[in-house]
Amino acid sequence: MMTKRPRVLVTEHLGDEGLKALRAEVDVEAYDLLPVDELPKLLPAFDAVIIRSAHRMTKDLLDLAPQLRVVARAGAGVDNIDLEAATARGVLALNTPGANAEAAAEHTFALLLALVRHVRISDQHVRAGGWNRQAFIGTELRGKSLGIIGIGRVGREVARIAKGFGMQTYAFDPYVAEETVRARGATKVETLEQLLHLSEVLTIHTPKTGPHLSRAELEKLPRGAFVLNVARGGLIDEDALQALCEEGHLAGSALDVFAHEPPSDARLLARDDMVFTCHLGGSTTEAMSSIGTRIAGAVVRALRGEIPEEAVNLPFPNVDGVVPAQLLQIGRTLGRIVAATGGEGPLLCVACRGGLPDEVAPITARAVLTGILERVVDGPVNPVNAVLRAQEAGLQVSINIEAGGPPRLAAWFAGEEERQVEVTVEHSPRIRRLAGGRFDLRLPRQLLVTQHKDLPGVVGRVGTLLGSAGINIATLELDREIAGGHALMALGLDDPVDETLLYSLRQLPEMQHIYTVGIAVVEEGARQ
Repeated sequence: MMTKRPRVLVTEHLGDEGLKALRAEVDVEAYDLLPVDELPKLLPAFDAVIIRSAHRMTKDLLDLAPQLRVVARAGAGVDNIDLEAATARGVLALNTPGANAEAAAEHTFALLLALVRHVRISDQHVRAGGWNRQAFIGTELRGKSLGIIGIGRVGREVARIAKGFGMQTYAFDPYVAEETVRARGATKVETLEQLLHLSEVLTIHTPKTGPHLSRAELEKLPRGAFVLNVARGGLIDEDALQALCEEGHLAGSALDVFAHEPPSDARLLARDDMVFTCHLGGSTTEAMSSIGTRIAGAVVRALRGEIPEEAVNLPFPNVDGVVPAQLLQIGRTLGRIVAATGGEGPLLCVACRGGLPDEVAPITARAVLTGILERVVDGPVNPVNAVLRAQEAGLQVSINIEAGGPPRLAAWFAGEEERQVEVTVEHSPRIRRLAGGRFDLRLPRQLLVTQHKDLPGVVGRVGTLLGSAGINIATLELDREIAGGHALMALGLDDPVDETLLYSLRQLPEMQHIYTVGIAVVEEGARQ
């Protein structure tokens, strides 16, 4: 039977390479610019949507699209995605930070040069027939001090370019070590106030959560300083910029982003000592192509069930030797088995054992929760919203990191450790502990577990019933405490067991408990 291909809606220009990458894997409906009022009508039919900056993914829109699994922003920010609503709905949010770093850094210097050399107003002067060279004497960058707030991907590129201009570069970023800042060609300062006092040119390159500069901060800049914002609108008080330029404290300012876009303050827009562009920092042919290709690949991987590095509301740690898709599937399978065989309780214990990096524990716990909650709650549940859904269900999680032995995951409800389920992670995943027994069972498509009296003929009678129903046994493992006592049997089946067959199995006189679990086959690097 053919599997239906996921559908992806692209609301703005993505580029030929990005669309080509998408169409190789999914069905695509793409627009150069979809009218905003058309999005609510189209969205419910799609599994994923890719937006840029013209559209906002609000809670109301997300509520209209129950089959939506992925919302992707082809760009660095996610200000136009309601992350809280997406997470609650189990929708994976993606973006492409850094894909346009070079473009944004170059645009920063394009604005700075236009500002200090009066490019905009001298251009207008020449077009009007003027030639007053004395009126447009500029300022050189060589020897000037440049202050960078935030030295991440874009800030690093700004520092690199500044070095070529012979500028003395300082950076304030509490999240970056001094040696890292030094390696990027800048000197780290410990406080924002210290940076402001040093900066003859100030530029900011942080997320929306970065420092917000009001008049109180901007007044600390040296007299005659220049201020730039090619990051996020609202990080710098535009009224304060205007006032300080009018008063002569600042020599000028350049803005690519605004608190409200497009800006409408006539006094601000009329100033000759300011340069403006329409949110063009990352808008180059090369950057847009790179962003389109990268976000397309991330969406395809997300629709396969993987967690790409572009994920925003479910970041997966970059750990060598760990296959994210495989680990998530194993965790989910573990949860399904625990829910079927491991009892219940308000506290779930998850153990990462035998050298699994500590960083993978939180995401693995989310996957285990997903498998458990699928059996006990209504509505969509996946690793994105598993923690929220668990809280709603009154379930807490305790994560344990344990050394020794091969890499493996285990889960159980508190107080029932003897019923824990353990699965090895490396190579081909195998069930090692289950319902109080020890096994060496490769993860099957369907798992049937029986607890029965250890008497002759039980295995044969179970096999006969399965055979009569046309179900093939792929693997079989047995465990027991003592001869004639209680025995456990774990069977890997090619097909699921229906309720009629389960009833027949339960009627066997030796049968005490029986469990059945559907499992997605997990291979190394598998796709869900």
